[in-house]
Amino acid sequence: MLDNKTKGALALITSSLSFAVMGMMVKLTGGGIPLMEQVFFRNLVMVFISAYWIRKSGVRFFGHPENRGLLLLRSTSGFVGVLTNFYATNHLYFADAQALLKLSPFAVTLLAVVFLKERLSRIRILALISSFVGALIIINPSFNAQLFPAMIALLSAFSAGLSYVLISYISRKENKESGLTIIFLFSLFSTVLALPLMMPSFVTPSPIQLLMLLMIGIFAAGGQYFVTLAYSLTDASEISVFDYTGVIFAAVIGLLMFKETLGLTSYIGMAVIIFSGILSYLDAKHMLERQKYR
Repeated sequence: MLDNKTKGALALITSSLSFAVMGMMVKLTGGGIPLMEQVFFRNLVMVFISAYWIRKSGVRFFGHPENRGLLLLRSTSGFVGVLTNFYATNHLYFADAQALLKLSPFAVTLLAVVFLKERLSRIRILALISSFVGALIIINPSFNAQLFPAMIALLSAFSAGLSYVLISYISRKENKESGLTIIFLFSLFSTVLALPLMMPSFVTPSPIQLLMLLMIGIFAAGGQYFVTLAYSLTDASEISVFDYTGVIFAAVIGLLMFKETLGLTSYIGMAVIIFSGILSYLDAKHMLERQKYR
């Protein structure tokens, strides 16, 4: 029998693989399907899946009235995060985009200091600095055509980080909301907002394109399910480092599916970002162990 830590690690690796496959579907459809149409289908599928989960669990669909302003803000930041994520995935080398998107935990760290009044250790500061250096190495800012989508990828990481901080804040309130409620409202908000924005440039997808668009939503739901399962089985500090397997999956997918040959700087930048994640993971684990023995 596997212990909860091992189960949690396997669930997080599965989540990373699901999100990497989602990104692959985004890039495969990006040549013929407009960006907003991709976003619409991603969230439309999530609306139905999250509604099913809510009906099964019996939690609120629309949350407590006093939390709806925060839920709207979380939905807005999530919409921006998905929009910029898909844009970066469509316009960068696949592995580069996925590596830059993995900077969201460091955005969480910075925003948690501001909004949740959390303190930064010296190791966490070092991890933040090294993650920024890793991003610079990947971006290689020479003001070419890759610079703008790389900046969009960083905006996506920041937006995702803001979403996670808002989720944490909402979850700490007295009238806290279920994660299912948060996912449903975000998906519903994004679907309603994307619908009128996609209509002027709507392209009728072929059967294969339609299947891939639906798969974007299915793998997004799978990634969300397994990441939720992972963190429900054990402490985040025990397993969060396994989320960086997504960078490895992305490099393999980029090579096999898109014939992308990355330069040395990309691999160095990825290694630095993964190293930063490991530093942050070890620091969080050390702090947790210290708290247990107080």
